[in-house]
Amino acid sequence: MTYNLFLVDSRGPDVMAEALAAIFQVPAKEVDVVDADGGQEDRYWDALASCEYSCVQGNVSLSLDIYAQDAVEQQPSEAEFSAALARQLDTPVLYPPQESAISAHWLVTPEGLVTRARLTEADDEEPMFTVTAIEEFVDRLPDVPVKRLPEVVREQKITTPLADSFAESFQSLTDGGNGADCSAVTADVVQVARIAESYLGAWEKLSRRAENGWMPSGWYPLEFYREVLGYRDDIEGYLRQLPENVATLYRRYLDKVDSLYQELTVEDKEHVIAGDQGEPVTHLTQKAWWWHRRPEPMPWSKG
Repeated sequence: MTYNLFLVDSRGPDVMAEALAAIFQVPAKEVDVVDADGGQEDRYWDALASCEYSCVQGNVSLSLDIYAQDAVEQQPSEAEFSAALARQLDTPVLYPPQESAISAHWLVTPEGLVTRARLTEADDEEPMFTVTAIEEFVDRLPDVPVKRLPEVVREQKITTPLADSFAESFQSLTDGGNGADCSAVTADVVQVARIAESYLGAWEKLSRRAENGWMPSGWYPLEFYREVLGYRDDIEGYLRQLPENVATLYRRYLDKVDSLYQELTVEDKEHVIAGDQGEPVTHLTQKAWWWHRRPEPMPWSKG
């Protein structure tokens, strides 16, 4: 298994070797720790565990590429490994997000705090990695601003059973399943339906977030909320491009998501959602009904 990590504080190769031996439960002589930019002639290539480290500029110190051979029985998950390494080395450890490379890293401290940290890479001659924002205060990074990170929310995986069901039903329709008439399902229709499916998924994700109290982050940016309402606007246009049988199928699932959204929202009498966008007040009344409803409490006001 491979682990790609960053250390906030620098540690020597011998100290790192001892820590890796303890975590992997292998003899220290079976751990090879080397400078990635140094000589390779003295490497122990058959070591059970190996670590190449690189010194980096910024407010983190080391980049680590760690590998354990299949023969190593103790191979914890990246999160478990990072937490153990933070304790062993007494320094915060950053490890990459599962959702997307563009999301914020995870950070775990020696004390066991787990939070998200925005790690940026500068395009310089020497590698420079800087934690520029963090969701909870970390005493080893006292100057880093503490704030909520929208990219974490955007990349969260939210289940969409209704959109998934539409996708399955549409696929069955295109395959002519159950005697369905698929003569009107041209390549252009398939393309439009797939786009409409993605927008339905985004619309359902919004309602599922509200249904679950906006977890796991516990908040949701207003700009993202308005973005999804814009997708709901676009759905109407895509519906008009679909043949009647596909539109009827799509509407069946769309109506369920619409109903869920209505159940989870209240009338937005203050025009919090539709207002403050530089539009004349007279234009607010022309917006669709979903622009005139909002969650209560509003998730962008939390924390």
